[in-house]
Amino acid sequence: HVARAASVSGERYAARAAGAPAVTLFTKEGCTLCDKAVEALLAVRDAHDHSLTAVDITDDANARWHAMYKYDIPVLHIDGAYWTKHRLSAEEAAAALGESAAGGFAARPGEPDAERLERRAAEGK
Repeated sequence: HVARAASVSGERYAARAAGAPAVTLFTKEGCTLCDKAVEALLAVRDAHDHSLTAVDITDDANARWHAMYKYDIPVLHIDGAYWTKHRLSAEEAAAALGESAAGGFAARPGEPDAERLERRAAEGK
C-alpha cells in the first residue's frame, strides 16, 4: 500500500466581480513551479481580477488531465482554454488576464499531451 499525498484540488480564491477571468491551475502536491505560478497570479490579482482553481492531476477523477499534463505542470487555462505551462511571470499573467477581461483571449498553441506523444512513440511515428 502506497500512501498518497493529500489532494490539492479546489478553489484557491474567488474573483471580486462576476464575469472575471477564471484561471485553472493543473498541479499536484509538492510542485514548486506551481507555487511560483500562484505567486505571479497573486502579484497581479489587484489590478487584474480573476479566480483561481487548482486541479490535482493525481486525483483519481483527473486521470484525463494526468495523462496529458504529467510531464508539464504547472499547466494553466483561462476560462477553460489552454494558456501556458511551466514558468509564469507577473508580466505574462497581467497581459493574458487583461486580454481575457477585454474579451480577446484565445487558446494558445502548444498545449501538452503526454499521452498522445507516448502513443505516437509506441507506434514508431
